[in-house]
Amino acid sequence: MLYKRGASISAAEMGCQGEVGVACSMSAAAFTAVMGGTPAQVENAAEIGMEHNLGLTCDPVDGLVQIPCIERNALGAVKAVTAAQLALQGDGSHRVSLDQVIETMRQTGQDMMSKYKETSQGGLAVNVPVC
Repeated sequence: MLYKRGASISAAEMGCQGEVGVACSMSAAAFTAVMGGTPAQVENAAEIGMEHNLGLTCDPVDGLVQIPCIERNALGAVKAVTAAQLALQGDGSHRVSLDQVIETMRQTGQDMMSKYKETSQGGLAVNVPVC
């Protein structure tokens, strides 16, 4: 709900940071909670998960949710586990807040050119030949 209200969970509005990034962030927070993290550690994990997906474009090759989507989601899962592990090693205090990251994601999504928002008109979508 934080991302939906503070920015968006749509790749058409935010690029892949709005889908893969949000999924990574939520997964990192959930994993941290399941592993016994404090609320501050959970928030830290969510922040780490999104911070390292800021600016991620949505550029599906041939308009299909396959390339690079499958690999981006797989790496998002790995980042989520790593973010949780990092957060669990700390006491929950950190320099960048989740609110700041969500606002940064919103601004980045607004500034991102539309061709990088699920249109298949930029990025890998125009540089990878369709066989």
